[in-house]
Amino acid sequence: MLFACLCSAQSDKNAKLIEGTWQLDSMYIGGQELPEPLLRKVYEKMNETKQYTTYYFGEDGKYINATKVKTIEGEWELSHSGDTLRLLLPDKTIVNKILHIDTDSLAIEPQDETKGVENGKIFMVRQTEP
Repeated sequence: MLFACLCSAQSDKNAKLIEGTWQLDSMYIGGQELPEPLLRKVYEKMNETKQYTTYYFGEDGKYINATKVKTIEGEWELSHSGDTLRLLLPDKTIVNKILHIDTDSLAIEPQDETKGVENGKIFMVRQTEP
């Protein structure tokens, strides 16, 4: 019973920390061997687009991922233990392990069952501008 209460408290704490708008800071895609010119191009594109990529986690469970070219809407929820973030999108559900969370930064690791992308990580910072 005590364990369930502790898990619920951690989940509630993490939910409050996640709520709000986050901006993409960086992304890591592991398990991919890319030639140097392509790797450089991917890095440049990431630096260019990160300022346009935001993630919104509403208090009501609403989720919005907005980029310069498209917006994806759905819902979000945390596991009872507070260490897994599920994104419920119209065409799929993405399960993410929470690697780090505090008031200013959030790091998640998508759990890709197909292993199409191994060790991917998304690093976000709290958006301070409206």
